Amino acid sequence: MTGPADENVGKPGYRGLLGLMPVPYSRGIFNFHWFNFFNAICFQIILGAPIVLLAKELGANSITLGIIESFTPLMTMLQLPAARYLGKYSYRSFALMGWGLRSIFITTSAIVPLLSFWSKEVRLGLLLGSLFLFNVIRGISSAAFLPWITGVVPGAMRGRYIGVDHTFVYGGSLLTMLLSSLLMKGEIEPWRYSLVLCISVTGAVVSLLFLRLTPDARHSEATAASSDHISILQMLSLAPFRNLILFSLLYATVTGGLSVFPVEYLRMQAQFSPSTIFALSAATFFAPLLILQWLGRIVDLAGSIAVMRASIVLFTTVLAVWFAMSAGLIRPDWRVVLLLNFTRGMGVAGLNLASLHLGMSVVPESGKNHFFALSTVIGSFGMAIVPIVWGAILDLLGGMDLLVGPFHIRRHSVYFLGICLLSLAALFMTRILIRPSHARPSQSA
Repeated sequence: MTGPADENVGKPGYRGLLGLMPVPYSRGIFNFHWFNFFNAICFQIILGAPIVLLAKELGANSITLGIIESFTPLMTMLQLPAARYLGKYSYRSFALMGWGLRSIFITTSAIVPLLSFWSKEVRLGLLLGSLFLFNVIRGISSAAFLPWITGVVPGAMRGRYIGVDHTFVYGGSLLTMLLSSLLMKGEIEPWRYSLVLCISVTGAVVSLLFLRLTPDARHSEATAASSDHISILQMLSLAPFRNLILFSLLYATVTGGLSVFPVEYLRMQAQFSPSTIFALSAATFFAPLLILQWLGRIVDLAGSIAVMRASIVLFTTVLAVWFAMSAGLIRPDWRVVLLLNFTRGMGVAGLNLASLHLGMSVVPESGKNHFFALSTVIGSFGMAIVPIVWGAILDLLGGMDLLVGPFHIRRHSVYFLGICLLSLAALFMTRILIRPSHARPSQSA
């Protein structure tokens, strides 16, 4: 399927919103950024802190929160079988079908808090069912996005594209957290959760409008090549691709659960209000806005691996301070959390941008649908298992409070210490990554 937006492909230069954000690609491609802005408004609610706090309000324990966190990466694994069908559709039509259907289950989630005539257990079950189905559809349809982007954005400007795109994502996320904080201020009533989830529905619908305006990448030769069937062993024989997957799998043990357990800690142990948690979470999304476009240029010029290492060092330091706070060395003051979230935002943004740039660079054109799907599936497997494991561990530790020197070893301090050490291990693991320029001769594999 093609449309009017397709004629924008390849037309250079667009000045952006009010001429303030010039980019080296067309206005049609720029619509992808607006899609991701409104999509971020959607997913920061349905997959973020608001849904975690709603589940906690309905009686969810740590392992249930871990299961909720695992839905997204687990269902993203459906990209692998979905990749076989991408050749039958345009990337845009495939994404539109899935992104449209998923909005139904955001709506059912928004209704759940209002069903007060049912017990909390029943409402929690309905919420889990809605989130599961939402993520099933999202996981299948997300197979189209990376092949689509690489089809319309030339390699020389991908760092710039990713930097701008992530700026829009973080901008939408920042706006969402500020609105959520405002709506949840004061006494917490069920209808407030529904109101926040209605913002998610609105973001989902508006994002579809911009997705329709984005140029497609349905070109017969490219589509045939990118849909070529390649065995898993053939894909893993490509060293740069294989090593990036191994690194991503290790780092999944750090980031899996990061959306739920710090929120649980702030709510249950530090006794922060939902409104305060949302407001502090906004700093995580504000910080990247200051650096992403600059980082995009740096990655294009200097490569991905150096940026990845610097980001991991910064993020590991942040996790060490979270451990110190949860272990009683530092009082859980909102100003400390604000600084941690701000710094964490920079570290995560840099790592995500550089990792995505490196992934786009090492994947060959032939069979790229399957390469992207396999890398997502393997990384998602780690992201799915880790929060469930941590949830079980945290529930098992219960109210443990052991004094070891100056440290109070509690359930959440064990969590923060564990992921801090895993992050440090990932820093050493970057040594196996292969720069794209070194990978070119073997990409025929």
